[in-house]
Amino acid sequence: MDKIMKKFRKVLIILVIVIAVLVLAFFIASRKIVSDANALPIAQIDPARIKDGVYEGKYEIFPVRVSVKVAVKDGKITQIDLVEHFNGRGSAAEKITDSIIEKQSLRVDSVTGATVSSVTIKKAVEDALVGK
Repeated sequence: MDKIMKKFRKVLIILVIVIAVLVLAFFIASRKIVSDANALPIAQIDPARIKDGVYEGKYEIFPVRVSVKVAVKDGKITQIDLVEHFNGRGSAAEKITDSIIEKQSLRVDSVTGATVSSVTIKKAVEDALVGK
């Protein structure tokens, strides 16, 4: 019985160490992804130079994937529809579309706690509008 308990303790200790290493690796990777997302340049757009229409764009920053439809009318962004927003926990970032429309700019603050989703949404809108 004593041998079984010793084996059980060893297995338990190894399991705890493996879990701790995985959690630490996930934490480090998450911080790197957020840092990389924040470093991405966001284009300055001038909606007044974009013809009226609906434009599609998409962007992906692992693990977030976004597809948008952006409506422009009379030189203003009038609507942003999130066609796809695979985000994990970043659904709060979806309100950033209201800020983009309100300011008529992609240079808006990211939603706290949803940085990667916020940046991915801005980059998808940029993809839809830049060069149009």
